Amino acid sequence: MDANKASAFIGKLWDDEVVPQITDYIKIPNKSPMFDKDWQAHGYMDAAVALMEKWARAKLASLPGATLEVVRLEGRTPLIFIDVPASGNAARVDDCVLLYGHLDKQPEMTGWSEGLGPWTPVLKGDRLYGRGGADDGYAIFGSLTALLALHDQGVPHARCVVMIEACEESGSYDLPYYVDHLAPRIGQPTLVVCLDSGCANYDQLWLTTSLRGMTGGELTVEVLTEGVHSGDASGVVPDSFRIVRDLLSRLEDPASGEILPKELYVEVPAERIEQAKQCAEILGDEVFDKFPWMPGMQPVSTDRVELILNRTWRPQLAVTGADGLPPLASAGNVLRPSTSLKLSLRLPPTANGAKSGVFVKQLLEADPPYGAKVSFKLEKDGGGWNAPQLSDWLNSAVSKASQDAFGAPAAYMGEGGSIPFMGMLGEKFPRAQFLITGVLGPHSNAHGPNEFLHIPTGKNVTAVVASVVAAHAQASADNLT
Repeated sequence: MDANKASAFIGKLWDDEVVPQITDYIKIPNKSPMFDKDWQAHGYMDAAVALMEKWARAKLASLPGATLEVVRLEGRTPLIFIDVPASGNAARVDDCVLLYGHLDKQPEMTGWSEGLGPWTPVLKGDRLYGRGGADDGYAIFGSLTALLALHDQGVPHARCVVMIEACEESGSYDLPYYVDHLAPRIGQPTLVVCLDSGCANYDQLWLTTSLRGMTGGELTVEVLTEGVHSGDASGVVPDSFRIVRDLLSRLEDPASGEILPKELYVEVPAERIEQAKQCAEILGDEVFDKFPWMPGMQPVSTDRVELILNRTWRPQLAVTGADGLPPLASAGNVLRPSTSLKLSLRLPPTANGAKSGVFVKQLLEADPPYGAKVSFKLEKDGGGWNAPQLSDWLNSAVSKASQDAFGAPAAYMGEGGSIPFMGMLGEKFPRAQFLITGVLGPHSNAHGPNEFLHIPTGKNVTAVVASVVAAHAQASADNLT
């Protein structure tokens, strides 16, 4: 593949079509089912599918024999399935590449800067602001653009399957059913490409080596059947918030944030520790400077390696929501009957998500203080993922692709987020190699306010995909996959 020619092709298609398509996609409030229980009635998910389907069908005319189907299993979110036949005679007929992305979005979140909003696309320089462009609406556009760039030059590639799901932000609970349903049509991929991850800077390709799992849910403490005058009850009735705080201390050290139960830890592989050291050298203070700190705030440690391991291989807790607490403007002198918190517990990549969730539930509900009614409703159960060792062909392909697209060597680091699909694929396709990367870099703020897609990185990542898919075909022909 002529890297310069491919870059020019990809850049033009992004400017002419991809950016306008993602701009329109951002306008659609297609929140994941966990955040929009009436998603079917609202129709936003169908609108997002229709937008992507229309563009993709037009592009498939340039990919001979390619097909697209919107698969709809009863009672489940839709899935876009694209099958692109092999091109050229280099790849084996029993081999294929699976390219994955998702089209559902996180909810609005507060705190957007003036003039910006989750469903209001705004282009400022190289940044396209709005919910879902980088996470992960660009995936279908980037994947097909990469294949189109190969066809533009007549470069061989294996059969490619593109799968775009619609409930990743809810834990991908529909996806196993689709993978089983489509198994005969998917085949046995030896390369999986996922564009739903992040990058630690925008200067080079970042390959994701691991993803954390997660568990979590709603912790509720009830002490009364109704609120009562705080002057009458305080000192007699235990405050529900204090009990919640006490229960959380079973799980997390309130001073350090360290998760206390050893049952939630795993041994960090030596290779991942070494990669964390290398990343700390590359990034320096950018390990923590990328976050929008309040003046005077500082990270939990000054050791950059420890910070990287904290966010990639260690369990960590975040309280992401609350009920039972009235807004400050309407908070009277009342001892409230209950407090509920939404807990999100990130787990090490190789921890068992289901067992960890059961452990946390038992830990929080056991022996409730003062006999309070304590319940922990589990909502999330996602295993993590640890990448297999890179084969020689993929290691070489990634190095070359990063130099061609970014002009810099590739870097390797685990990510703190979760992509449930990866663990599932690792089990179903044990022969597969993984190219997990993405455009979510410093300040891009996925899931939060002011989320943006860094367009140059989107183009460069697309070029990397094209280069690696081409290298895969040659490796397949040589029986290296």
